[in-house]
Amino acid sequence: MQPTKAQIGLLQHTLGINEHRREPYRNHFVASQGHHDMADLEQLEAAGLMIRGHRPGFLPGDSIVFYTTEAGRALAITSLPDLPDPKKRTRYEEYLSADGCAGDSFAEFLCGSRLPKFEQRKAYGNARRDRWGDEYRMYRCHAYPYEFRRDIEGDWAPTKKDAKASYKAALKKRQQEQRSTLNTPVGSYA
Repeated sequence: MQPTKAQIGLLQHTLGINEHRREPYRNHFVASQGHHDMADLEQLEAAGLMIRGHRPGFLPGDSIVFYTTEAGRALAITSLPDLPDPKKRTRYEEYLSADGCAGDSFAEFLCGSRLPKFEQRKAYGNARRDRWGDEYRMYRCHAYPYEFRRDIEGDWAPTKKDAKASYKAALKKRQQEQRSTLNTPVGSYA
């Protein structure tokens, strides 16, 4: 007898396994006469894939406890679908599993030494400033071996928000310059 898909499902349910939980943790199926799976359970019993066993005293007297045999167990486990290929981890999942070498924040993990930073100073003269008399500038360093130099730098501004806007404008200008350099034909003078 070739078990049906539903019967294999009963074997797997008896063992408590499925495509996500592949290690059996139980081996029992309780039914009684008139149970909707009784015909399938009896066919599995006739095929030698299940047996009737001891009924614990706390169950009603008409309950029947079925257990899988070794052959039933083997069939249930081998009939599980193959595991799908593992999904590629996101950058955030890589950050979470890093061994502390990724920096303090996700932004540090993504950008490393190129993470933009703010600098702050007291504003002098007629410069616009925040309520504490400070002004801000946002910059980014480009790391060369043993040398750090700023490759993008915004203007001094009275608030961090304005400093960030200035930095973004400088970054956009730099990206446009790089694109125009890449699009300039070799040997031409632009």
